[in-house]
Formats: sequence, structure tokens, C-alpha cells
Amino acid sequence: MGGIVYEDVHSLFQAAFLERATDVHFHPLKEQTLVYFRKQGVLLEHSRLPRKLSDKLIAHLKFQSGMDIGERRMPQDGSLSFQFGEEHVAIRLSTMPITFGERLAARLLPLSNQYQIETLTTDVSAKNQLQQFCTLTHGLILLTGPTGSGKTTTMYALLEEVSNDQLRHIISVEDPIEKPNPLYTQLQVNEQAGLSYANALKAALRHDPDVLMIGEVRDEITAKIAVRAAMTGHLVLTSLHTRHPAGALVRLMEFGLSTNYLYESVVAVVSQTLVADPSGRMASYQFLSGEPLQTQLARCQEQNLLDHELPLGTYV
Repeated sequence: MGGIVYEDVHSLFQAAFLERATDVHFHPLKEQTLVYFRKQGVLLEHSRLPRKLSDKLIAHLKFQSGMDIGERRMPQDGSLSFQFGEEHVAIRLSTMPITFGERLAARLLPLSNQYQIETLTTDVSAKNQLQQFCTLTHGLILLTGPTGSGKTTTMYALLEEVSNDQLRHIISVEDPIEKPNPLYTQLQVNEQAGLSYANALKAALRHDPDVLMIGEVRDEITAKIAVRAAMTGHLVLTSLHTRHPAGALVRLMEFGLSTNYLYESVVAVVSQTLVADPSGRMASYQFLSGEPLQTQLARCQEQNLLDHELPLGTYV
């Protein structure tokens, strides 16, 4: 039976890969489970499975991705990979309990994808701007955009560009590592083992990086470590879930960072969405840097979005 379940899972994800789906969702109902593929940004129903079969598929995916298959009351995350012909695809999985069982969402990440600035967009000026950011020696670069807008792809492309300078020591802190790269040091967050983003960042900074990539700013401590690193001579790349550039600044202020700290640390905000293109979906960028960035920070300060300043503290 295990072999049959594996074949069912493999076939389902191979179909998603061949249809160029970015995500697969399993949504359980009382007697059946709806399977959705996200294609071109739209979630479309792909099939319906009997609950008995879908429960086995989800249990198999949880086991293979390192989750606790006996835990159904709490959300879990995991990752695994598949080989489809010559294509190697990483799968990032997340579960959560809902009314009729466990819902599972899977993000497909083809490892053969080229993470290069040249492949991100057809906008030449945007490519030039991104390449210019990669020449900076210090400061905080924020990537923003809704879920599924390609922030991770852009982040890897920037790291690929930065890694061309072999004199720069690069460390990334990720959850999970979505594309292994021998050109820089990658550290994976492992909450179950006590390796949080904050702890991983503290460890990374002790290894004297020139460039630090933080997969995502999720909390106040991570935000403060990122800003402090940028203020002490590191180039820091990270992402936030906001829909426009100014929103990223507001989010950092909500984490307890004053505009004074942001003036000293943030050098660019890159906001992106995906747009249809004959060759597939391409990124459309908005940039906030230089004088416009300073103007936006001044506007935030004038609006008094934060009425007190919390100390950065020492985290290293």
C-alpha cells in the first residue's frame, strides 16, 4: 500500500509540475478532499479525492517531510523533494487543522530555475536598478509584496549577483532552504531544535559575513537584529509581507523601530508583483531609495506613526 500511496503522490505533483502550478492545496470536506492547483496566480480545482485516500496521501507527505504524523491539532511545516525526469523540484509543505481534518498546502520550487536578475523582468531599467543595489557594501534592502509574488526568487537572484564578488562572505538564514547554493553559507531555521530566526542570526553574525540574507522578518527581535546588522557594516537582504514600499517602513516601525534607526539602515525597498507575459509570469517592480526613500521616512515621522522608541539592545 505504501508504494501505491507514493505513486499517487508522485503522479499528483508531477501533474502540478507539468501544468506549471506553483502550489497544490488539499482541502478536506466531510466525505471528500478538494485538490487545487494554483496556476498563473489563480487557484483552480484539479480533482476530488475520497477522504480515505487523501488522508493517506497527507500522512505520507507529512512523514516524508519530517513532520509528526500523529500531530493533527497543531500547524506544522516541512519540506521534501521529487525528481521528475531530469527536473529536481523542492516542495515546501504546511498543514493546519480545520473543521473536517488537516488542510495541506504545498509550494513547488523547481531547483533548475535560473535565479538571475536577467530572467526576472523584461524592464531594463529595473534590472539595472537591482544590479546597482548589489554593489552596495552595507545597509538594509527590503523586498515586499504579497504571498506568491516572487520575493524569494528575487532574493536568490540578488544573492547570485552578489556572489559574483568572491571576496564577499555571504550567509543566508532561511526557513526552509529553498535552493541549495555552494557559493554561500546557508543556515536553516529549526524551531523544534531551538534554532529560531533570532538564534540563527546571532550565530551567523558571529561568523563575520559581509552579506546577510534573512528569509523573512517575522517578529520584533528579527527586525532589530536586521537593522543593527545593517547599521554595523553589513549588507542585509530580507523580505516583508506588505503590498507597497511605504508599508514596509510602517511594518518596521510597528516592530518598535524608530525612523531614526530606519534613516540609518534602510537603503532600498523593492516592491513586486507578478504580471502575465508570453514567456510566463514576470516581475513588475517599484523601488523606493535615495531621496524618495528619505522623503517617505520624513512623512512617516511627521505622521507620528510611532509614539515611542524602543532600544535596539544587543543581540550578538
